Amino acid sequence: METSFKSRSFKFVYWIMLIFLVGDTLDTFYRTISGYLGDGMSFPGFDLVLQPTTLDIIVFLILQCGAIYGIYLLYKLKKVGGYWFLGSSFLFLIYAKIFGPIAEVSISIILPMLILYFGIYIVMVICIPWYYSDKFE
Repeated sequence: METSFKSRSFKFVYWIMLIFLVGDTLDTFYRTISGYLGDGMSFPGFDLVLQPTTLDIIVFLILQCGAIYGIYLLYKLKKVGGYWFLGSSFLFLIYAKIFGPIAEVSISIILPMLILYFGIYIVMVICIPWYYSDKFE
């Protein structure tokens, strides 16, 4: 009996998703902590340099735990992990725009980056588990 493309591609897509999420989380963690300890942090493709405060780092670390928990749940094949990851990222974005390091930055400057990153996140943590819903709980 021949297996479908969907079932054959699952392991490849699943591991690419997890590697991307872990890599992005590690990169974000490194850039944020080194930005706090150094001269500030920047985003790839933008000349904007941000200097996080101690409160920013505390909020970041708490919400980063939620993102890591979301990755763990996705690893355990639970769809809710995508919502944990996306929710943590979105909550930090709200905090950063209202109180944090990007409060003074115009939304028009960061909007293209936000659309790109959150678009990729939605595909990775919501669409992939939804497409392979027979594999995820």
